[in-house]
Amino acid sequence: MNSVKLFIICCLLISMTVKGIEIVENRDIQFENSFDQSSSSAGSDSYDNIKCKGKPNPYPIFNKDPVFVASTANGKLYTTGDDSNQVSVLHLYGGAYEMGYAHGTLLKEQVNEIIPKFMEFAEIAVQQFIKTKFALRLPEFLIKLIEEFGVNAALDYVASATEQFTPKRFFNELLGLADSSGIPYQTLLRMHMFPELVKATCSIVGAWSEATINGGLLQVRALDWGLENPLVNYPTLIVYHPEENDGGEFSILSWASFIGALTGYSQRTGVCEKVWLSYNGTYTHNGMPFYFILRDILQYDNSVYEALNRIYNTPRTCAVYLGVGSNESNTASIIEVSMDVVRVFDDQTPFPGFAPPVPEHPLFKDLVYVDKHSQPSSDPCMANSLSQTWSEITAQTLINTMGEMETGDLHSAVYDFKQNLVYVSVATTNIPFPFTNTTLPLVSPAYKNQFIQFNMTKLFSEQPPPTPNNNSISSNSVNSDSDSNSISSSSSSSSSSSSSSSSSSSNNNNN
Repeated sequence: MNSVKLFIICCLLISMTVKGIEIVENRDIQFENSFDQSSSSAGSDSYDNIKCKGKPNPYPIFNKDPVFVASTANGKLYTTGDDSNQVSVLHLYGGAYEMGYAHGTLLKEQVNEIIPKFMEFAEIAVQQFIKTKFALRLPEFLIKLIEEFGVNAALDYVASATEQFTPKRFFNELLGLADSSGIPYQTLLRMHMFPELVKATCSIVGAWSEATINGGLLQVRALDWGLENPLVNYPTLIVYHPEENDGGEFSILSWASFIGALTGYSQRTGVCEKVWLSYNGTYTHNGMPFYFILRDILQYDNSVYEALNRIYNTPRTCAVYLGVGSNESNTASIIEVSMDVVRVFDDQTPFPGFAPPVPEHPLFKDLVYVDKHSQPSSDPCMANSLSQTWSEITAQTLINTMGEMETGDLHSAVYDFKQNLVYVSVATTNIPFPFTNTTLPLVSPAYKNQFIQFNMTKLFSEQPPPTPNNNSISSNSVNSDSDSNSISSSSSSSSSSSSSSSSSSSNNNNN
């Protein structure tokens, strides 16, 4: 961006930024939790005969072990699922920079494919978004910035506004990813600011104790972000193995190149999110992006209480609903989060907004939920489905609920805390983006596809690759594309491999 554009942007921003700081300093933070309404112990009979638009998922669970693909220093790559529903499984070890470097090394081809496609998609998606009524949630100057200078200028502004609130280890991880993949750091940073502008309409469910068949905690994350999206082709379950004394193992269901947590599980905690469309309060980007807050919850927190403490004490940006489950308490909560509000909803709290519950959203004991619509929702489907299975809820019944609700088009997940299993489905992966009028109808949403079972005990205990002694990738087949890393064939994952991944300036634990 040239100096003239920078001067104009500064003129647009300076008065708004000062005003935003004044609002933050003078607004009383609300941290509320109400228990003044009792919940029923069973579902409402009035929902028994109401039909949902969708159908239960017809497929058996795919439960084969992931297949080894390749390894490098601080990373291993596997794949799982059938030909049309494949998910990469990426194990990362070490410090932030080393993890990023291994990510970019093992998924270099995918990263170099997805980034240009996604940035083109982002330009179109944001330009369309600012023409809708929901764009009124954005500051006026940001809309003008997009209209005059394009989406990249807005993404650069968001990156600048959130930088001081974001731990440096996230930037170090992106730097490692940039160095090994060849994608410019600034481009990767812009990609990671996109969820701060355009968010997804999703569904969240938490069920435990008397609501589930075995008394354990189950949590649903259904991501509805549309199928005409390049992310469809690159789903990746990233399993993080941090250094000693830097939190615990955790996983995020993501895509090649994206390190934020929109969907994640650690057995200690599980997280998910949904856009808060009806929010009409202050909107700011002077805070930490919500998907980095969620990742810190996964890595460092052991309970809903610790997660809430983190959310409350961290400067926040946009308005979202967060779902947080905890193995420690065997409960889940849904939280309204914005710059100035933190409100907690559980099975005894009318949702949303603490008003008496609407007929389409009754309270159930040991159960919290929010569907994909703007709240309060007038769609009775989710309540109907959950009421019919209350006290006998399992991972399979929740998978069926997503199918009946038709929620979770880009990806869907169920976290089973008691069994330490995660069930994942993704949209059709073997039809290349961009789609045509002929190919788009062939792309099936995640909730209609086969779910894959992941044994998280095995994944979290996966051993790191051998100590490296050269700049190579060990794989189970010869790859003809040899860029900066030489690739050698190998029949097993135990072959020695590595990739240069050191950074003297990296400080992984620096906040």
